[in-house]
Amino acid sequence: MAHVLALVLSRGNGPAPLLYSDHQNSVDLIHDILAQVSRDSRLRNMNGRSYYRWILRLAQERPTVMAYTRGHSAELTVPAQMNREADYYASGAQRHIELVPVAPTPTFSMDEYTLYTAADGWIESNTRTFVDFFMSQHTASNMAFGYRMRMLTGIYDTLPPPDYPYSRALSAHSAVVQLYARSGQLPTAEALASRGKLPSSLCRLGCNAVESMQHIFVDCTHFSQWRIDTASELVARTAVRLNEAGLSDEEQGSVLLAAKSLFSDNAVTWPLRMSQYFLFPSFGFIEVLVPK
Repeated sequence: MAHVLALVLSRGNGPAPLLYSDHQNSVDLIHDILAQVSRDSRLRNMNGRSYYRWILRLAQERPTVMAYTRGHSAELTVPAQMNREADYYASGAQRHIELVPVAPTPTFSMDEYTLYTAADGWIESNTRTFVDFFMSQHTASNMAFGYRMRMLTGIYDTLPPPDYPYSRALSAHSAVVQLYARSGQLPTAEALASRGKLPSSLCRLGCNAVESMQHIFVDCTHFSQWRIDTASELVARTAVRLNEAGLSDEEQGSVLLAAKSLFSDNAVTWPLRMSQYFLFPSFGFIEVLVPK
């Protein structure tokens, strides 16, 4: 946008203006295009190509010389000092962003057909990449809410799960169980009955409840003692770590509460009000609940 502004202000009679820029890619690109070097092919897939077309149109109306000057330089040359001045005022303007005029959108130099969304405005990036991104988001959203929310792990941790539980697992069985849990392929009675493999979806361990993953890992009384013992061990280990970190009893309270309720439904620990510890790769011990 600075190039556009400089070219507009330089209009008038007189010698060709000399414009300095510390953005070497822009300077080289404009030089090449003004020299008719692969102009159309270079602009066709460039991000923000409407601005470059605007710059070229202004540069062609009046001969202009564009030169590169290195940014953030300690040199005492006139271009270097001018660049420092420009950086100073540009940085200062960020503290009063509400006073900075909004750059106009050069719709007059856009492609004949250009994508637009209310959230993003005009889309001049790669169309295929843009569409793929939103299709992936749509698919992920459907999977999160349409598969008993077992894929809705972003509300707990926005970082992608590490690959080491699968690629470097100490137990191949643990890695397989984790993958099956995330994909909903564990052979629970509910899953097998829905595929005609079992006559009933009730718990095969004697509970009067549907044998789902949630039931096996969180509610089934057959594994109650395991959950109690494991939770106690987890709380003890967590307390040791917190003491080593020098946290006060008050600061430790919320963390220990989360550790205690990891294997049970709890509205404070789990945003969906139901425990989903078995969907996370860090909990490799879930293999003990699934027979080999």
